[in-house]
Amino acid sequence: MTPFQITFLGALGVLLYFLVYGILYKSDVESYFNCNRQLNRMEFGSSFAAASTSLATVLFFFVTLGLENGLYILISPLSYLVGILIFNKYILPKLQIYRYAEGNETEQISVGSTLGLFMEQRFGSKWVKIMISLITMLGIISILLIELYVGVDIFNIFIKPQYREIALVLIAVVVFAYTGLGGLNTVVKTDRIQFGFMLLVAFGIVIWLCIFKPSVTFADFFPAPIPLSEGLLLKWPLFFNMVIVNILLIPSLLRNWQLIAATRDYSEVGKGLMSGFVLTAVISALFVVLGILFFNVFPQTELSLNGILSSMAASNDKIVSMILLPLLFMACLMALLSTVDSSLLPVVQSISCDFGKAHIGRRRYLMITGLLLVLTIGIYWIVFKLLKFELIEWLYTIFSLVTISSPAIILGCIGNETVLQKRGVRIGTIIATVVGLILALLISYIGNVMGNIWFIQLNTPIAALIDSLILFIVYKVNS
Repeated sequence: MTPFQITFLGALGVLLYFLVYGILYKSDVESYFNCNRQLNRMEFGSSFAAASTSLATVLFFFVTLGLENGLYILISPLSYLVGILIFNKYILPKLQIYRYAEGNETEQISVGSTLGLFMEQRFGSKWVKIMISLITMLGIISILLIELYVGVDIFNIFIKPQYREIALVLIAVVVFAYTGLGGLNTVVKTDRIQFGFMLLVAFGIVIWLCIFKPSVTFADFFPAPIPLSEGLLLKWPLFFNMVIVNILLIPSLLRNWQLIAATRDYSEVGKGLMSGFVLTAVISALFVVLGILFFNVFPQTELSLNGILSSMAASNDKIVSMILLPLLFMACLMALLSTVDSSLLPVVQSISCDFGKAHIGRRRYLMITGLLLVLTIGIYWIVFKLLKFELIEWLYTIFSLVTISSPAIILGCIGNETVLQKRGVRIGTIIATVVGLILALLISYIGNVMGNIWFIQLNTPIAALIDSLILFIVYKVNS
């Protein structure tokens, strides 16, 4: 058998395994979103890490940017830690006070079990709920787009470019099907398998690369610091983007709120977030080192994941082409599936609970999942075919879509309920968030037209600053 045939069979095995697992796992309506089940810290942490270790934002992002910035790029997970510490200290205790995850004995989905419903409860406004739910769902769907884009790209080693849409539909159908069938139970179980497999494969490839005794130096891992006028270890636009995005990311991701509701034990949530950070930091560092070593040993490799896979496929070393290539491809595919399913299910829950009745049933959940499949593929065509966004430009754009609602969410968690429910605060929250969203998208669009990646990277810092400033003024005036 050829390396491509072995790799293709491995990929097919991964897709079939996930699909069959979702079909066979019986999840009733009551446990579909895990509302009455207590996840432990390890399940929380592994699912959090697997969802955070995406094909686009970790495997692609750290492998490529690590070459230019070395291990300084780990400022990203370190600022993620800052966001987690802030969440654990200031927001998690408030969720416990307001009984976010306790649930209602007479309901399958409690008042506080989704972010949207919790914000409606805090602000006393369905319009705030609708705004936050729609924007957070938009951010999640944007993550689905970038994962599908990179996922289809790695299939280029098998198929011709004109057939890449076939791979897109195949991957999307599988992941949407097993997620829609199995619910959060399926997602959590497969997340543990995916992350463990990816960790072992990455570690194995790093060890294999070390056998070649690559001529790397200290400067490859820690480049000479750039002048302070240009940045702090990283260029200023990239530095601010990473720090602001990662600090704001924890409260804005719907999957975190779903996991909190499924865990219910707030001490386990805090510990689960910390263990998830450790796992995410380890795998991020591994892929930075993997990229630096790989491009040192194989300097002619194209600067992309697809380039690495193609280089491994062309290798005369049978261990590389017949063993490591299939394993790395399967790990990449698992990373794609894990991020997509962890993004998809919270959207299904939000649509079901924030905009409908929680008791609509598993068949209706599957129908919602199918509609999201069609919607995601349609938006994929608009973004990458019609608007002609490139991968890296859209990657920085989705950061703003995901995090722009965070200032309003944080205010809703820590603010005084009496003040929050004043008419001026409600209206001001909606205006501030919408202004921030429009500003972020406008900066991204202008930067894309100009071909200026530094300009695009400033979209989240600028939009979040304006958004937060408006919210601060509105809250103080109404206090």
